[in-house]
Amino acid sequence: MAAITPAEFKLLADYIYQISGIYLEAEKKYLLETRLGPLLAAYQCASYRELYDLAQRDGGDRSLKKEIINAISTNETLFFRDQKPFELLKHKIIPDLIDRRRPGSGGRTKIRIWSAACSTGQEVYSIIISLFEVLGSLNEYDFYILGTDIADEAIGKASYGSYSKFEIERGLPKKVLQRYFQPVANGWRIKDEIRSLAVFKKFNLMEPYTHLGTFDIIFCRNVAIYFADQDKRRLFQKLARTLAPDGYLIIGGSESLTGIAPQFVARHYLQGIFYQLQGAADPPAAGDRKRPAAAGAAAGPSRRRPPAKPSSTAGKAGKRRPTAADRPPPPSPPAARPENDSPPAGSEAGRCEPSSPPATAGGEEAGGFLARLDRTPPGSTPLLAELQGGRQPATPLVLGAQGGRQPGPSLLAELARRADETAAAGDEPEPDS
Repeated sequence: MAAITPAEFKLLADYIYQISGIYLEAEKKYLLETRLGPLLAAYQCASYRELYDLAQRDGGDRSLKKEIINAISTNETLFFRDQKPFELLKHKIIPDLIDRRRPGSGGRTKIRIWSAACSTGQEVYSIIISLFEVLGSLNEYDFYILGTDIADEAIGKASYGSYSKFEIERGLPKKVLQRYFQPVANGWRIKDEIRSLAVFKKFNLMEPYTHLGTFDIIFCRNVAIYFADQDKRRLFQKLARTLAPDGYLIIGGSESLTGIAPQFVARHYLQGIFYQLQGAADPPAAGDRKRPAAAGAAAGPSRRRPPAKPSSTAGKAGKRRPTAADRPPPPSPPAARPENDSPPAGSEAGRCEPSSPPATAGGEEAGGFLARLDRTPPGSTPLLAELQGGRQPATPLVLGAQGGRQPGPSLLAELARRADETAAAGDEPEPDS
């Protein structure tokens, strides 16, 4: 097989770009040799320059031009390729469109879908099968499903709907095969009820779109990767004009419109991505909708409350914590305590072990203690205030923790118990003078 020279590559690359919009960079020399080598032998050309000259002179039905397009086009495809777009179609896009398109007079819901660069038809038939899977019957709907491709050979195969065993086994579950296909001599063919819903046409995406009409859903996957940047921008500008204002655009999983098509905004659903025109109102997913307020809920802003649970002494669950308005009037000043406020005789400094284990869990101890502190009469000095003021309480609860000693089961529980004992005795410590 003859090797292609740099000059021959430039001639053929420019010619291919002119007739198909496919942009070939210099490092794709091997691709031209691989794809066009068989044509070189079939037309008995000694060089790629001779093949180019023959293509330029090709008249009539221009069969060589068609063969070059068929050879250079990437027809790599399979049923339900990348799964996520079809999950989006079934669980998000189709239900939303039906809700918005359903006619009030009881007529059939109209939805138009376009598979651009559909290759040999697997994407189109995967779309139709997805519709049957999610809707059961399509009798209540008016679907128009168009598949286009630049290659005549691909369009012919897609229209016939026949596939080899190898093509069928790539991505098609067995139950789907049995339900929507019928066996033929060399493989399987899509059933007529599915095939009749699809329309296939040859179309170059670089041409004007005006005669195509408007579509609710456009699949344009793994196509723009073969275009130069300026052609990508033109492509998505035309797709934007062809898409319905609330329509959906699906591109390849490895593709992005960032910096290419600012008129589109990406939306995420079910780990998949689809695009809509800027300003398109997309209803929130069911899990994202705001829940209505409970009946009988009080109007106005709600007060933030601490997350602590109420203790068993604060009443049944659901009762509010006491506030300043609920506190009793201040009592008379307590009797003076001797200045020598030393620990009681026989107590071991630094110990933090309650005489009996707490009766409730740690979270309830904390909540109950805070609730009891909240009920402490104004003017008195609770145990925590004593600690914060630097004074030593009756039993130095904190010293054990600060000195590295292991405290009892719960420091907060012990604080709560001490606070209760102090309040019961009516003997509260005197504030520092």
